[in-house]
Amino acid sequence: MLFEKEPPMPTDLTNIDATKTPGVHNTALMIPCYKSAKIIGPTLEAALKIFPASHIYVIANGNSPTPLDNTEEVCTKYGVNHIWSPVGSKIVAQFVGCYAAKHFENVLLIDDDCALPANFPIVSDRMKGKIQCIGYTIKSVGPESSKGTLCQQAQDLEYKISGLQRQFAGWIGSATFPHGAISLWNTKFLIKTFHTHPGFSVSEDWFFGHVARELGCRITMCSAIFVETETPTDVFFAARGGSRGGFGEMTIFKQRFYRWNFFFVNGMYYNMKYILTSWKLGFWEIGAKLFVWQEVYETLLYLLAPFVLPISLIVRPAFCGYLTAATFVLYYINVTIFNEIHLRLRNERIGFVALYIYYAPYKIALTVINILSCYWALYKYARYFAKKHPKVIEDEKAVEVIFRLEESKESKEEQSSDLHLTQTSSRGRRMTVTAVGTRLSIATPQNFTHVELADAGIESQDFGEKRTSSYGP
Repeated sequence: MLFEKEPPMPTDLTNIDATKTPGVHNTALMIPCYKSAKIIGPTLEAALKIFPASHIYVIANGNSPTPLDNTEEVCTKYGVNHIWSPVGSKIVAQFVGCYAAKHFENVLLIDDDCALPANFPIVSDRMKGKIQCIGYTIKSVGPESSKGTLCQQAQDLEYKISGLQRQFAGWIGSATFPHGAISLWNTKFLIKTFHTHPGFSVSEDWFFGHVARELGCRITMCSAIFVETETPTDVFFAARGGSRGGFGEMTIFKQRFYRWNFFFVNGMYYNMKYILTSWKLGFWEIGAKLFVWQEVYETLLYLLAPFVLPISLIVRPAFCGYLTAATFVLYYINVTIFNEIHLRLRNERIGFVALYIYYAPYKIALTVINILSCYWALYKYARYFAKKHPKVIEDEKAVEVIFRLEESKESKEEQSSDLHLTQTSSRGRRMTVTAVGTRLSIATPQNFTHVELADAGIESQDFGEKRTSSYGP
């Protein structure tokens, strides 16, 4: 299949009325961020061509009672809503943002380094029936939307191939998960996924997809545009600087070895459980499970490669060599067809050097990283799971941030020094929670009546048992 046709650009980029963007009337934009004062400005400038300022929520977070940088000042300049969440977690920031924007039917999640193009389509009209989440295709860029290094160009090719594969998966069943950089959700359904999400702070986007499918959601893709995201500049050693590069990680190795691939092996359990026990998608499960099985098979190959390849080379060196050469030929045929047909039609072709000289060694390096990360993960699991990792709705601090946010909305008086809420026509809203866990018995859901919970849009039965805070008086 081909990428979708790109929507036309606005005729006058300097005079765009964001209130007239199709689908924007019931959609909020949510941007979780961490120390993003230096990079959030261009992201907001691009977003304001699509969304009115009142629809944009920037949720800055960190383990501190007060903001770690001046992100709020930048948000004030653009008139968008700013929230400070004193819990250092991207998934908690997204959780808080969902409740702040719960009066919108849909919510678009993006990273703080995603520049939305001026012709960005809000495809909320596609969310019908079992489709409650739509991912978007993305592209890798260097600083200031440049092509970047050869490494970034190789990632660009990789991301675009992945986007087309996900589009096909969504067409025959469901994509396994949307790109973590950008995804469109039905707000109520996203809140529902938070109530089931295991709460891991790594590979959280993979688990969003897994939980969504288990709850009966088809994940499809919009490939009408490529949303830019800046990526690491090098594979192993960062020889040059960059402003973004994967949340501060300037190398592919650090990004994937320590974060992206951490749940490769553990994910096999969740995938097999899904294949055997989940049938909520009905007929669409056949296509969905095909791509889930692909993940399982790929991980098995990574785990077996250190044993199979050396044995094959010793027992049948010629045969092993032929298969290796055939694999390279298939890679080149694959990327050549993709580059000369799919990307040519979208005027997004990759250069000769990146495609035919750099890409194959790059894929070999990634394969080695993936193999090593699977075995590293086995060791890390022992340490990681030695600690309890509560669901987001079981995290007392996260839940208290939600309730304090809700309290601030209802309050008519000026707030105390540890929580402020102001609203003006020029500044947008400031919703800043600066202290949690300071009460002897904190604001867990069981401390509230069912009426108060309903007012907050939260179902009490979805939270864990009552507990007492251990964070001190």
